[in-house]
Amino acid sequence: MADHSQPLELETHDASWGKILLIAPVHNHVFDMLEPLTVLSDRLVAVRTSDQLMQELEGTGVLPICILLPWQEDNPRELDELTQTIKRFRKGAGVEVPLLVITNGSAPVPLELKPSGTVSDAIPPDVLLPRIAGLRRLANRAEEARLRRGLFGPLPEYKTEFGPLKSAGLLVAGYGKHFGRTQALLDLPVEIVGGFSSEMTEDYLAARRFEAVLIDMPAWQASEEIERLRADPRYFNLPILAHSIDEESAHLLYSAGATDVLLGDVSDKALTGHIISALRAGRRQRLTDAILTVSSQWLARQANDDTLSEETYRNYLSLLEESTQRRGESIYELNLLELIERFTGSNPQAFAQHQVYWSGTVLSIAMAVCRDEDFVANIEGRGPVAVLRSKKGMEQLSNRVLVMVRTTGLGNG
Repeated sequence: MADHSQPLELETHDASWGKILLIAPVHNHVFDMLEPLTVLSDRLVAVRTSDQLMQELEGTGVLPICILLPWQEDNPRELDELTQTIKRFRKGAGVEVPLLVITNGSAPVPLELKPSGTVSDAIPPDVLLPRIAGLRRLANRAEEARLRRGLFGPLPEYKTEFGPLKSAGLLVAGYGKHFGRTQALLDLPVEIVGGFSSEMTEDYLAARRFEAVLIDMPAWQASEEIERLRADPRYFNLPILAHSIDEESAHLLYSAGATDVLLGDVSDKALTGHIISALRAGRRQRLTDAILTVSSQWLARQANDDTLSEETYRNYLSLLEESTQRRGESIYELNLLELIERFTGSNPQAFAQHQVYWSGTVLSIAMAVCRDEDFVANIEGRGPVAVLRSKKGMEQLSNRVLVMVRTTGLGNG
C-alpha cells in the first residue's frame, strides 16, 4: 500500500482543522509570531489557566489539533499548573493531541511531558504550520497502528519487520564541533560517517535505520544536505537536526526541511533534550510505519484464500469512528464491488461471472492508491472494502476504479 508521504499539501485550510492551543499564562513572543497568520485567525487560542485548558480538551467540542508549549530557561510560575494538566491529560486514555514544545535559547526540553516534537523558536511561521499538520498525521497513523495491533494481534511478520528495528541511535553527519560533544553527553550509540561526504551519509542511512540525524556542517552546506535527504522518499519524515549561528541561517535550514534547528551556543542540557526528543519521535515513527506496512500486507493477502471476519471489521469501524469524531474528522467507506457495479451497469449474470477477477483487480488498485493508514481488505460477506480518512483519497480511488472500468471494457457483457 502506498504511503504517499508527500510534502504537505496538508489540509491547513480545511474546515476539519480545529483549534491550535498556545499555552500562554502570560503574553509571549510565540503568540506575536503566529498572530499575523490569517489562516490562524479563528484557530489560535491562547490558554491562560488550567481550567481553560481542560475545557478545551474535555469539553463537548472537537479536540484541538495541537498544543504549542513555549519553553524558556526561566518560565513564569503560572506555567507549573498548566504543564501538570498537560501531563495528566497525555497519560490518560483517549485520542492523542500532539504536543509541540517551542524552546527559547538554552532552555532544557521538558522531556517528562513526552512531547511529540521539539523546535527552537527560530522556526518561521510558514514552516511551523506544516510541522503541526505533520504531527497530526503522525498521531493519526500511530492510532491506526494501535487499533490494528489490538484487533489482529502480533502478526508473525512483525518479528521479521521489527528485527532490523533495534535502536541504531543518532547519526552525526559532518565534522563540526557537535560530534565529540554529543558522544560525551549521550549514553546512546552514535555512528560517525567516515569522510563525512553526502554519499557516505546516505550509505550509512541505507545500511542502518537511524532514529535521527544531526547535520554537523556550516549552514549553507547543511541546507544542501538536508534538501538532498528530503528528496529521497525514504528520509522524508526522518528527524533531522542542524545548528545555526543566527536566525537568518536558521530560517534557511528550517525551510530546507530541518526538523529542529539549534540556535547559537546552546547548553549541554538543551542539546541533550533536543536530541533525545528527536530520537523518541524517530523511534515511534519507525515502529508505526512497520506495524502499518505489515498489517496492510497481511490485509491484502486476505484476497487470496480468506476474508477478514465481519465482526472484526465492525469492531475496527466502531473504534475508528469514535476517535475520528472526537477530532472532528470523517471516514469514507467504499464497498469496491458495489462501486464497480454502479460504474458498469452490468447485468447480474455477467457481474457474478467476473466477480472474482474484479475483486483482485480492484483490491490491487486500492492498495496502490491508498495510504498505509487507510484500511483496505476483503471482508466476509462484503468483498473488497476501503476505509479512507480523507474525501480527497476517496475521490482518487473512485476515479481510478472508474478509469479501470472504462479502459478494460468491464461490464459490457
